[in-house]
Amino acid sequence: MAKSKFRQELEDAITARHSSVHPWSEAWVSGKLNKHLLGEWVKQHYHYVSHFSEWLATVYGNCEPEDVRDFLLENITEEEGVTGQAGFPAVRHTKLLLDFAEACGKSREEITNAQLKGELLPETLGLQSWCAIQAHKPFVEALSGLLVGLESQVPKIYSKTTPPLLEKYGFTEEEVVFFRLHIVADEEHGERGFEIVEKYATTPAVQANCVRLVKEATLMRRLYLDGLYNKYLAQPQAKAAAE
Repeated sequence: MAKSKFRQELEDAITARHSSVHPWSEAWVSGKLNKHLLGEWVKQHYHYVSHFSEWLATVYGNCEPEDVRDFLLENITEEEGVTGQAGFPAVRHTKLLLDFAEACGKSREEITNAQLKGELLPETLGLQSWCAIQAHKPFVEALSGLLVGLESQVPKIYSKTTPPLLEKYGFTEEEVVFFRLHIVADEEHGERGFEIVEKYATTPAVQANCVRLVKEATLMRRLYLDGLYNKYLAQPQAKAAAE
């Protein structure tokens, strides 16, 4: 079936600024990071993804269509480990991320306490704030940003970054379950996000706003990665510290 003009505009908005081709992602894929830097990534990433089910729950509370509420509830219960994705254990997704942090040499407490200790980068805090604001918008706009603009990017990103974890950084299959799970789960979630937005964005004005929010989401994710790249790789002293 041919894609609608609106669907193509949404996809083009993502492709134009996809985080899979960000310098941080390229450094990851080429083996230029190390376990310390991957642990620093977890420190930032945890404080983004650990709130995702909360943001979806906020959308759920402001959403009337039953099919959308059913999907959001399914997404939330998977994130929180109440139900499992086929082929994977029913476990809170952030627990798997903390397992990966430990494989990088970071304690769980170091990761979970990072915000209280003032260790989050401004760009990470910016992404957090943007997502929290989106969650309070009308559901079709909220899901344009959170699911289409952000979550739908994950399978392509992790499909590129997971093999090097095994081949170049020495992790085991058990230690990269977080990434394997999200390649599968977020492909499904992202596609459902597209379907919901196409179904309920019924006027040209709403559709244009959804495309704008998808563009914002891609920019915010790239800014978040900019923070990591600029702190740990861009400056000579940062590069020296990473080696």
